[in-house]
Amino acid sequence: MICKICIVGLMSCGMAMGQAAGGPTAAGASASGTAGVSQTADAAKAKPYAFEVVSIRQNVSDMQGNNLQEVMGKPTADGYRMINLPIGIVIMTAYVPQVGGAAFYSAGQVKGLPDWVNSEHYDIDARISDADRAAWQNPAEQKLISQAMLQAMLVERCKLAVHREIKDASVYSLVVGKSGIKFKETDPTMEHPDGTKLPWGGVVANSTDGRTMSFYGTSMASLASLLSNILSGMGHHEGTVQDKTGLTGRYDFVIKFPPIEPRGQGDAQGAFAEADPSSVVFTTVAALGLKLEKSKGQVETLVIDHVEPPSPN
Repeated sequence: MICKICIVGLMSCGMAMGQAAGGPTAAGASASGTAGVSQTADAAKAKPYAFEVVSIRQNVSDMQGNNLQEVMGKPTADGYRMINLPIGIVIMTAYVPQVGGAAFYSAGQVKGLPDWVNSEHYDIDARISDADRAAWQNPAEQKLISQAMLQAMLVERCKLAVHREIKDASVYSLVVGKSGIKFKETDPTMEHPDGTKLPWGGVVANSTDGRTMSFYGTSMASLASLLSNILSGMGHHEGTVQDKTGLTGRYDFVIKFPPIEPRGQGDAQGAFAEADPSSVVFTTVAALGLKLEKSKGQVETLVIDHVEPPSPN
């Protein structure tokens, strides 16, 4: 049950595909804050990637995407496809943090989203041009190209304008414990078990007990971002977790959440709301041979300045 809530939390903030490195910045994006992020030279010189054809239609059916792969939308051989999910998913796929080493924004790091962005559902079918096909089919390039194309699509069809704010704040640093890690680096010669393929690479498999998530081929930056999102989903919005492990590979590990009995609301969501979020996360992290240390760091927030429902096809 806890795993289900985690996935719902990831869906609500639109966990982004891609890595911690910031992607190309499209029109409509700017930066401000205590330590503002300017557009990088690479982004300024980058080719203005855009989908050749885009279809966006509102979906009013009752059925919703119900697995993690669908939750985030996904690249196809010739574009991007999303079925019956909110535009918020696309926004959080297109924009990833450029500071702090996070793989994606947590719910507490996004401001200004109007209600319709997460309540109205849409189908998106976007196609690339033949000229972009070779670059698109290169996995090393596709992540950044897809972010740039999604940003351009949102600017054109939703009149999206955003900026990034950066401030010094209290954070948790994810570090290796004294006894060392209790998981192993992924063996690239081994096939991953069946499960949901994650956009940042790797696979996650949920157990039947609802408390265990098995990850394969996952980075520590992604784990830190996941922990940030869990804390945010518990209402602990000042608990940004940043990867300071120094572990740069991809790893196989199991997250097993301690049992939490619901109190007051009669469901697991109520248990999450009333539990001490840091105690649950600290226990989970310690089992991996890692620990969380309170420290100071730069936290990036994505601020939505303007967004409109998608223009009709």
